[in-house]
Amino acid sequence: MNDTLNKVFWLISLTAGFSAVVLFSYLDEQFGLGLLYRVLILLGLLGISLGVLSQTNFGKNAFKLISDSRFEIAKVVWPSRGETTQMTIIVLVMVLILALVFWGLDSLLSFLSQFILS
Repeated sequence: MNDTLNKVFWLISLTAGFSAVVLFSYLDEQFGLGLLYRVLILLGLLGISLGVLSQTNFGKNAFKLISDSRFEIAKVVWPSRGETTQMTIIVLVMVLILALVFWGLDSLLSFLSQFILS
């Protein structure tokens, strides 16, 4: 795809997206159009915007990235419920232990500073 056509598609896409947002507000203020119709117009124009954007070089690369990411996520081995629960308990216990250590250190330093300054 040549650069000029790519820029034209970008311009059309941005115009449709901007128009969707502006019309959503404008149709309510000027014509009192119902929410359902405004949402349908918004979704339609955003769909057109994304459809045109998908024809640009950026859009093609973005859709390829999304499809590749979905493929890679399918290959991930997720932890079981038991493993997740066990790791959550370990994290909570470690946070509690560190909180007690820092509280003790703070109390000790507070005591020492008061002892030295008074």
